Amino acid sequence: MAYTVKPSTFAKRDKKNIVDYLAQYSVNAPQKFKNELKKYIGIIGKTPNIFSIYNANPDYRHVVVFGSYVMFYTVNEASKMVFIYRILHGSQNIENIL
Repeated sequence: MAYTVKPSTFAKRDKKNIVDYLAQYSVNAPQKFKNELKKYIGIIGKTPNIFSIYNANPDYRHVVVFGSYVMFYTVNEASKMVFIYRILHGSQNIENIL
């Protein structure tokens, strides 16, 4: 059974900021990022537990979606819901942000 995937307000803002940032440096990178993100959202919608638990905060699972951008999400098995919490660059202070 498929899971419902829901992005947080933070994740929506992260996506917009990443696309805006990438657009400053490349014509193709924003679309590539969006395509990869969509691909990984599709994967977690089918098999959300496939990716690793984030050791610094085991409430989250994480996957690198594009370059150094990492998507953090939680899985609620009871409601079959995946909640995308943040999409962050690996150089950010992730532990403080999550």
